Amino acid sequence: MANDENLAPRLGEALPPEIAAFLKVASSEAAARGWRFYLVGGAVRDAILGRAGFDLDLSVEGDAIGLAMAIAASPDDVTVHHRFNTARLKWGGHHIDLVRSREETYPRPGALPTVRPGPINMDLLRRDFTVNAMAVSLNPDDWGCLIDVCGGLRDIRQRLIRVLHPGSFIDDATRIWRAVRYEQRLGFRIEPETLKLIERDRVMLGTITPDRLRYELECILTETAPEKVFRRADELGLLSTWHPSLKGDSWLSEVCARARSLVEKPHPDVYLALLAWRLTASEKEEFIASLRFTKPQARALRDSQAIAENGGILTSPEAKPSAVAAVLHGLSRDSLVAAKCAVPSGVAGDNIDRFMNEWKHSAPLLTGEDLKRLGVAQGPDLKSILDGIRDLRLDGLICSRAQEENFVMEWLKSRPGES
Repeated sequence: MANDENLAPRLGEALPPEIAAFLKVASSEAAARGWRFYLVGGAVRDAILGRAGFDLDLSVEGDAIGLAMAIAASPDDVTVHHRFNTARLKWGGHHIDLVRSREETYPRPGALPTVRPGPINMDLLRRDFTVNAMAVSLNPDDWGCLIDVCGGLRDIRQRLIRVLHPGSFIDDATRIWRAVRYEQRLGFRIEPETLKLIERDRVMLGTITPDRLRYELECILTETAPEKVFRRADELGLLSTWHPSLKGDSWLSEVCARARSLVEKPHPDVYLALLAWRLTASEKEEFIASLRFTKPQARALRDSQAIAENGGILTSPEAKPSAVAAVLHGLSRDSLVAAKCAVPSGVAGDNIDRFMNEWKHSAPLLTGEDLKRLGVAQGPDLKSILDGIRDLRLDGLICSRAQEENFVMEWLKSRPGES
């Protein structure tokens, strides 16, 4: 149903000029073909709230691919998905998605939906929450008119997250994670009946594939303050569905906030390493397997474990630079940033800083070819000697090329059969 609310002024304030210009062009092209054209979902919600951003979800009661092709400067600027009649269009420096308005049915819990074309009202009814189930007309005859079939505007005003129907989480249990994420991002609260459904249907997360669960975690990790989502998820018994030893407590809140004090926008893998920091090595491997983490994600977790297992060296004021470097050499930057937040010692932070800024760049002046000219045979001894020289340099025991050469000659003399 249409609403008396008209969002044209708010869209004008919220959208960058180039996006507003694009919408006018797209609207004209759609109208010329007799197709209705709408802005839907989160962009509508954020326009009502006055939140910055312009992630566009555009719906067409017509051929979305045909509309994209009509707008594009070149067919090469359009990526199409014929199964769902969707298109991604390059427009200036932006990528904009156009989707055929549709209805959905779920063949079984946790499965991806079966879709078929449908009018905008039915398209809104397939959404996750009322605050995301609104549309704004982008048609010349009623530009800016709000379409609100589920009471989304009411729930925005009451700052509530509400599912559209009692079977929503059964159809797609990933919505449980999105409910918590939106609640914390927007400063809303999950309304009581939806909370009951989360408790009832939490077990349905077991119907979701690891890849889709990992995607939900990845979305959380890009939030401004992911620890808020983790704390709430822990309260609702959700973190344990990823791994029973995960905690969303005050410690996690503190170290995540510390990460933002060190880095303006921490990489998601920093937050991931902090979330899993207190897991044992075997628990981390279980966590990695349960969500099928990518290689970089798994590396951040395993590297953080290597640091945690050697925390005594990092926190010791007497530790030699070479000993610190031996622990940290080859580990990912994200795990090092996480360690600065998680290891409760100023000494550890200083050691990690010096390694990142200074010690990791220390290298012998001699090369492998130099060593061979001095008489070292090709083989593993080359690396061993170069590593030894590097460590002596780190500890201030060697400072010049001549001293490095003397070290090599002494090493050769110490070899059995050498004279």
